[in-house]
Amino acid sequence: MKGLVFVVAVALACCVTTCGALECPICNSVISRAECMRQPRQTCNASGIGIFPTPVCLTIQNKTAVNETWSNSCSTEELCIVAQKFNPVLCQPTRNTFTCYSCCDTDGCVGQPAAASAARISAVTMTTAALAVLMKNAAGF
Repeated sequence: MKGLVFVVAVALACCVTTCGALECPICNSVISRAECMRQPRQTCNASGIGIFPTPVCLTIQNKTAVNETWSNSCSTEELCIVAQKFNPVLCQPTRNTFTCYSCCDTDGCVGQPAAASAARISAVTMTTAALAVLMKNAAGF
């Protein structure tokens, strides 16, 4: 019986993570973050790397000597973390040219890469993990 309680709790926790589908504005090389936020949204699928991949909106801010562009699309938290590992080298807004990666996990969000380059952990992911641990402990595993 304890095993069944644990399995049901994990299933519910996964549903909490995936049932509320994330919607990201989709833009490619627009001139501002504000313009990107006005673009049509796409519902992100939870597919990709990992057993339970968490969808996020991946934002790329690119500045050259000529202009600055913003791109935003659906991605996974795992791929975002990989992209953000390039920020210490590439994301240097004080320079004339830079590229920054950022992710966010709320509907309609467009990240602010140059503002903060640290990876964020989804509140839903943290809650799901905490719930799974609590249910595991309650079930006596």
